[in-house]
Amino acid sequence: MNSKITGTFYTPLSLANYMIQYVFARHEIQTVLEPSVGNGIFLEGLTKQACAIDVVDIDHDALNEISVKCYQNVSIINENYLEYAYACEKKYDLIIGNPPYVRKKYLSAHDREISRTLTDEYELSQTVFQNLWVSFILCSLRLLKEEGTIFFVLPFEFLQVQYPCQLRGELEKRFNTIEIITFEKTPFPELEQDVCLVYLSNISKHDPEIKYKTVDSCEHFVPVKEGQIKRNKPLSKWSNAILVDDEMDMVNRLSALYPTIASLGDTAPGIVTAANKFFILNKEKIHDLNCKEHILPIIKKSSYLRNLLIINEMDFKRLDEDSEDVWFLNLANKSEDQFSSELNEYLLSDVTQNIKSGYKCRHRVKWFWVPVTQRGDLLFFKRYDMIPKLLVNSIDLYTTDLAYNVRIDKEKYDPNSVAFCFYNSLTLLCCEINGRFYGGGVGELTPTEFKSLPLPYQKISKNDVEQLESMFRKGTNYHEITNYVDSIVLKNLTSKELECLRSIRDTYLVRRIYQRRT
Repeated sequence: MNSKITGTFYTPLSLANYMIQYVFARHEIQTVLEPSVGNGIFLEGLTKQACAIDVVDIDHDALNEISVKCYQNVSIINENYLEYAYACEKKYDLIIGNPPYVRKKYLSAHDREISRTLTDEYELSQTVFQNLWVSFILCSLRLLKEEGTIFFVLPFEFLQVQYPCQLRGELEKRFNTIEIITFEKTPFPELEQDVCLVYLSNISKHDPEIKYKTVDSCEHFVPVKEGQIKRNKPLSKWSNAILVDDEMDMVNRLSALYPTIASLGDTAPGIVTAANKFFILNKEKIHDLNCKEHILPIIKKSSYLRNLLIINEMDFKRLDEDSEDVWFLNLANKSEDQFSSELNEYLLSDVTQNIKSGYKCRHRVKWFWVPVTQRGDLLFFKRYDMIPKLLVNSIDLYTTDLAYNVRIDKEKYDPNSVAFCFYNSLTLLCCEINGRFYGGGVGELTPTEFKSLPLPYQKISKNDVEQLESMFRKGTNYHEITNYVDSIVLKNLTSKELECLRSIRDTYLVRRIYQRRT
């Protein structure tokens, strides 16, 4: 991205031409609007079509460069698109382009106010407005003809994260044809996030649907995966349109057979220090500060607990002996006269100046009084790579907020059995369906998404738990792990159902992990 302030990055010519050909092959278009025209890359293809084109941009210099090219049938408008959308009475057949990606905090007070007005106009929560591209979509709704089309380059997060969920719902109400195009090889390698194409249109006598297509690249638009959802609309996350209705129906039917994680007990994030490097230390630093009576054992990285099912004393001892940062300074509700001189000096050191002024620290009674949350019987690490982690916390470790601490009703559930049952194909697939992912393929579940996971629970024998624990510690392939768990936990499913669950999960993994690393 060229700038966090302007949100400008330029679309490859091949991608712009593909979008133009895609939409003109489907519609009779007479009037076109391109907001945020930038370097005019879409004009190269649009001016070859028989239509009247309006281009809008706030950047006077960019528009000057376009004007010298003397395009026919192009009207150039030097205006803020948010203002233009309210002043313009014209309606368009097509609104196409690559809107700016600018986070709310970088926008002017004026633009934030217009954006809030837009969200109110469409009766959306103010939480929907987190980025300028949201406002561009809403502005475009104001300027579109009833059977018009919007075709935008948008961040992939639009399809899956929570804050634009209401916006996705509004668009499903307004458009009966939604098509999403994603890429195996990103068109914008310089960006910190993935992008997709979102096509919104209304076709008369057409059943509402969301189509999903993955193509090779913006140079070779060869489809490698296609999905389509009709029956299961509205769709909470458009990223799940990678499936077809029959697959979604099966997942929903099987999920309904089992209780959710929420039924196990209470789930809450771990300790929020606001400064892990300061509050979480290794044994040498604890010795230097002479503060052993003020520490608690803690895990701040999921990588500390690779290839485990049950955390034991030896696992923690190994981390401590390797001088990992596994000790939390628990100073809450304590006064400085209880501390060693070394610890008091540490609290007064120069490094604390920025920490003390941070939002969370300055709102505490004392900046170093970090609230301590309860420990969980089970730990779920909210971010994960190939396979999510649910571990048995047999030694009562604390965690930072990188993990959700699950405190279960032990009269009904056995922690070892819960952890064992978690690694079945249905629950792991629902992690992919419920969650989201980021650049590099890291998956994530929010607390609500985690608690909604189905869990085919049953009491597991000691021998079976030990077998799975051994498989994890040996670094056994995750396919073998899930197949073993399935053979016990999902033994009532048909071979066809199991094969389908595994195939769908592989589809999600290919998209999340392998495509994001190309």
